[in-house]
Amino acid sequence: MNQPARRSLAAGLLALVRPPNVFTAVADSAAGLLLAHQAGPLAGDPGLWCLAASACLYLGGIALNDYFDRAVDAIERPDRPIPSGSVPPALAAGVGVALLAAGIALAGLAGAPAATVAAVLALAILLYDGVSKGTGAGFLNMGVCRGLNFSMPMALARKPVPASFFFAPALLTAYIAVLTYLAREEVGGNTRERARRGVGAMVVVAVVMAVALAPWPAAPVGWAFLALLVARGAVLFAPLWTAPGGPATGRAIGGGILLIPLFDATFVAAAGHAAWAFTVAALVLPAMALRRMYSPT
Repeated sequence: MNQPARRSLAAGLLALVRPPNVFTAVADSAAGLLLAHQAGPLAGDPGLWCLAASACLYLGGIALNDYFDRAVDAIERPDRPIPSGSVPPALAAGVGVALLAAGIALAGLAGAPAATVAAVLALAILLYDGVSKGTGAGFLNMGVCRGLNFSMPMALARKPVPASFFFAPALLTAYIAVLTYLAREEVGGNTRERARRGVGAMVVVAVVMAVALAPWPAAPVGWAFLALLVARGAVLFAPLWTAPGGPATGRAIGGGILLIPLFDATFVAAAGHAAWAFTVAALVLPAMALRRMYSPT
């Protein structure tokens, strides 16, 4: 019997880091930078290095995720690059560590405060990939990683940032934590009770977000973006209330990941930068294009 053709090493490495998702990480740091400056970034702004840092940290985390998951993936996802033999485990680990180091170095070009947050983020990524994933605290760890990614450029603020702006990374942390909670049973599907807890938590995040945006400079514009976010989220997550099986969960998680740029853009819009909000939201477009070739989960 003929064995399926193995992907080349280059193709395997691309599949390993799941390219669609990296644009969602860049959306986090782009939104954080816009909130930190309370305006659009200028040409030559060192804070722009945070976008490259976010990309490296995210890609490194994904590579290490598959390294630590290689035994489970051999059973549940044998077509992934490591269990399929496309990428040797040692190479995946080396690529992951190198990308985390590059992320910290690039954040250092933006400024010492960003480098400090990037280093903490790298440690949080390692903690999630190697220790907490699959435990009761794993979904919170993943949420913290995203919140730190959003906060990295905010650490560069040259003038006081309104206290209400810090709800942005906090709510992103909550959203990603709930998404990760639901994703834990992506292959086999969630129980109805577990799915309903997750969907209910999503509703709470949306309500808190609406209230938290009230004091922002352009709250009505932010609420308009939030309405789009909630409408799309309802399409993705409402089916889990009655049919939380593997296929429905997989669709919800994949779509939920691609919602992140719109989630980030909602805060940018509420801060009074509608044009930049559309730019942040548009980062979903390359993610959607690449999703046709690479799985986002």
